Amino acid sequence: MKTSKFIKNSASGKKLSSLFMALVMLITSVTCYMTVAFAESTADQVDELEEKISEYEEKIDEAESKLADLKGDISSVKEYIEELDAQVALYQAQIDAYNEQIEEYEVQISEYEEQNEELQAQIDELNEKINEYNEEIEVLNTEIDGKYEELKELIRANYINGETSALEVLLCSDDFSEYLTKVQFVSSLAEYEQDLIDSISDDIDAIDETIKKIDEQKAEIQEVQAEIDEKIAAIEELQNQVESSKAGIEANQNEIQEKVDENANYLEQLNDESDEYEAMIAEYEADIEAFDAEITALLQSNASSGTGTLESSSGLICPLQYSGRYLSSGYYRSSGTFHGGLDICVSGGTYGLSISAAAAGTVVTAAYHYSYGNYVIIDHGNGLSTLYAHCSSLAVSVGQTVSQGETIAYVGSTGNSTGPHLHFEVRINGSRVDPSNYITI
Repeated sequence: MKTSKFIKNSASGKKLSSLFMALVMLITSVTCYMTVAFAESTADQVDELEEKISEYEEKIDEAESKLADLKGDISSVKEYIEELDAQVALYQAQIDAYNEQIEEYEVQISEYEEQNEELQAQIDELNEKINEYNEEIEVLNTEIDGKYEELKELIRANYINGETSALEVLLCSDDFSEYLTKVQFVSSLAEYEQDLIDSISDDIDAIDETIKKIDEQKAEIQEVQAEIDEKIAAIEELQNQVESSKAGIEANQNEIQEKVDENANYLEQLNDESDEYEAMIAEYEADIEAFDAEITALLQSNASSGTGTLESSSGLICPLQYSGRYLSSGYYRSSGTFHGGLDICVSGGTYGLSISAAAAGTVVTAAYHYSYGNYVIIDHGNGLSTLYAHCSSLAVSVGQTVSQGETIAYVGSTGNSTGPHLHFEVRINGSRVDPSNYITI
């Protein structure tokens, strides 16, 4: 951002033309109008986001109260875990609202900075004119000094020689012609002295008038500078708001990590041999099997059919396009049980990472299931489809066409999940196949 220049105290030459003055006033008026209109529109957007953040805060508090009631009751372990996941989703939604708010603030800051640059350009133009005035006044002062010195010499000479009468001129002349010549010279000398005095007086008046105009332009510069100072103060306030929103994001991210850790620790504390745990697993697997049947039927009714060969030569890409990715669970779990997909994580933290479409296609489903959490299914044509589950939030909707690599969702831990990861499936005509044959981790 530019800073205002110091205005020189010395006066300077030509006046600003009336056209230039009118242009400055017009630019200032338009800028003020645009500033007011922009501030009103962005203020409304920011207020809406503030309300949204407050609403999420209330929902988070309600979820916290519910968790306190459920915690410690082993019979409610499944519900408790679901509540943890739901609260994580609320925190993530609030983070999204904070990010929107930050974007609004940054747009407003950018607008103010652009307006400041325009105002500073006005000040620079006015200062340039004042510098021209200063140079011209210096020239006038130099001329006045020269004329004044010449006038002093003439007056000094007259004083030394004394006043010359017509008789003295006649007596000192050899003839009448010489007399007339000397009289004319004395008269011309007196006229020249008067012209010098008049010229000096005119130059002084011109300087006084120019100084007056300079003072008017300095006052105009002070007004523009005051407007710049107001915008700088507004920018600083907006920057404070940005920092406050960033602090809110950081706090929410910490809360998310705490909830995820609590979820994982809670599951670890369960005894794998306990009747409750086994019952929960049995119920989970039965639900998954039923849900899998639903997905198969959905794809057979609403998606393409064929050999499962991808029409594009680019093949499928890994949905997490990050270095350090790894499998936390394969198509078959380490215990030998059928899993049906790949669980993909990224070293250093997986939560909130962008999930990319493995290939171009059309979104068949973008919904929530208590087990899969937030999930997306994309039909790539010829009977080939892919599924992305446990997302923190979704970035696409049903019927939307997506390109390969486009962000479709964000990694989370919604549904039945022990921690942030992406559950990825590949299906042909609705039936699951091993994704390892299609992508490289």
